[in-house]
Amino acid sequence: MADAVSPGALKILHHIGHQDPADIDLTRGALGLAQWADPSLRLTPYQRHLENLVADVRAYVGDDPHDGPLVIEATRQIIARRYGYGGAIAPEPRLNSANIAHAIDRRSGGALVLAVLYHHVFNALDRSPEIIAFAPRTLLGMTVGGRRVLVDPLDGGRTLGVRDLRRLLKADGHTTPALGPALGPALGPGHLKTLNPRQVLLALVQQTKTGQLLSAAPHKALLTLQAALLIAPDEACLWHELGLLLAHLGDVQGAITALEHFLQLPHHHAHRYTTSQTLQSLRRRLNDPPNDPA
Repeated sequence: MADAVSPGALKILHHIGHQDPADIDLTRGALGLAQWADPSLRLTPYQRHLENLVADVRAYVGDDPHDGPLVIEATRQIIARRYGYGGAIAPEPRLNSANIAHAIDRRSGGALVLAVLYHHVFNALDRSPEIIAFAPRTLLGMTVGGRRVLVDPLDGGRTLGVRDLRRLLKADGHTTPALGPALGPALGPGHLKTLNPRQVLLALVQQTKTGQLLSAAPHKALLTLQAALLIAPDEACLWHELGLLLAHLGDVQGAITALEHFLQLPHHHAHRYTTSQTLQSLRRRLNDPPNDPA
């Protein structure tokens, strides 16, 4: 575990790691990740801002809190119009595009972290929202008036129809099947995938870690990966990734421990055989010190 971490963030993420996905408070987890990345971060101002978002949407809706279309429009008006939240414009640093505190400070973020904000408001108004991994970018889904409605947080909370989905897929370079009005069976299984709260948090971690590695910051990526293991301690692929990263950083014993734990976990990971070979190599490195020059 990293030396300098926030005790509050550690408590939040460790608690999430022992919860059922359905019981996880997604917003609290996202704030915990932000504080894990910056131990000096005070969460109270961000929690207050999120409460204000909900209060403003409630005030907009007034006496019609069960009017689904009105709740969607109110949320869009408050988040995108009143507070000015929008999608991150390139070249937004990838290091911060999945950080909810940074998104609140800048009123800007990637689709996934904006989806967490919209999810927070919709959930507070009892709309039972879902965060959906759509091939081009993250969306939200809700049932309104007996039909499925998709909301695009990256485009100011606009609702999407079949043509919009086809356009986004085409712009992202995907080949599309015929899209029927039901939006369900007509779409390929990889196009619309509902994420549970743990999966959303791990996706935020993945985006952050990828940015750190692309920015040649492997020690920061290690810290981020440790947060992921708090959230999902039995996720085999994370232990595999941790072992490889520790080996890259020269922590041979740490790498061996992580990869041994990876092999002990029940999974069908494709790299079991190559991991065994890697372990043999690491053990040789540990037991055979380098030759001293003559």
